[in-house]
Amino acid sequence: MIPLLRSPETLSAFGESASDGVDTAMKLLAHRHRRSVLQYLEDGDGSATLTELAVEVAAREAATEPNVISDHGDVSPRERRTARISLHHTHIPKLAAADVIDYDSKTETVTLRERGRMLLERDDAVRGLGNVE
Repeated sequence: MIPLLRSPETLSAFGESASDGVDTAMKLLAHRHRRSVLQYLEDGDGSATLTELAVEVAAREAATEPNVISDHGDVSPRERRTARISLHHTHIPKLAAADVIDYDSKTETVTLRERGRMLLERDDAVRGLGNVE
């Protein structure tokens, strides 16, 4: 197993102090896979399996749309597997360590927490800054 460069434990739950909270929120939002996971959970019922999230992340990465024959669009099994490994070993642990999601390793179910919704609000606010002239 490859060791993490930064342990998920170094990412404290945001909101503890103003500067720590902003730093942690920005670190969590820095990677598009984590943003995709949070958005997928928010758009759905707040819960999804790791496999569902991997399919979504791989589809967004490949910029494909689901088609009539398959919900997976043109995403290959290899792309889905790569996304799943990345989520399982990196992104889900970081989000869980920051209390943004709950992860049940037995059922491989990810559930969005209230802190995750707050994080998405921060993401929306940051995206809104890009439209300012």
